[in-house]
Amino acid sequence: MADPLSTQWKDIALHILERNGAVSLSPLSMEDPNHSDELTFGSRLLDLSDRHLVVEVPNAAIAKQQFQTGARVYVVMVQRATRVELCCEIRDRVKVAINANVQTIGYELSLPIHVGSAQRREYYRAHVTALPIKPVKFIPMDPVLKHPMHELAFTGNMVNISGGGMGVIVHKEHVPILRDSKFFDCDIQLPMDKEQIKFSIQCQSMHSTAGRKGDVYVGLEFVITDPAHKREIVDKLVKYTTYVQREHLRHEHRNL
Repeated sequence: MADPLSTQWKDIALHILERNGAVSLSPLSMEDPNHSDELTFGSRLLDLSDRHLVVEVPNAAIAKQQFQTGARVYVVMVQRATRVELCCEIRDRVKVAINANVQTIGYELSLPIHVGSAQRREYYRAHVTALPIKPVKFIPMDPVLKHPMHELAFTGNMVNISGGGMGVIVHKEHVPILRDSKFFDCDIQLPMDKEQIKFSIQCQSMHSTAGRKGDVYVGLEFVITDPAHKREIVDKLVKYTTYVQREHLRHEHRNL
């Protein structure tokens, strides 16, 4: 039996288009462990035909770095409780007339290569920039000898964390080390826990930030081979991110 989302997405797209609504664009699927809000951009849906979709080019400079002709882009559409993710290919940048006097620039996208439900990650990703977390220390591992290279150690500021990984802001001078080593020993101390949490981590993605010049956002995945140790670490991180999520919701309710 065919997946109903394979045809339902068109009805959702038409609903959004008729209301001059928006979708979200990302270079990563929501199922990717490195998917983050920092790589998600709002965009108006401008056109839909039996040959293509057209979405408006986001204003953020960082978005233009992420979306290039020929690259894949993940488009999330939402209607009520239904969330659909389309995997499309960027064909070209095109001019689109909004009215007789106004034009905008859009991405012409292929029809979906794949259509799926826009599921969230297995773990909630908590944003922690406002919390008193000390900088994370990274000790690169020698890619051949597999021993720690303490002389190349550096620190980064955590911006988000989940049970599967974390996002950290580092200075661009550390990018060559991140590219060469890939794996790192590191430790963090969470505000609610006095002990240091030590683990290994793997660099998954990097991109420049929209903030201070010279900063780089790094997506990292936990690499914990011992099952008991992994369960202990993940339990602590999930407990912590649940706490942060609860604080976020409490703050939102106070502002209603």
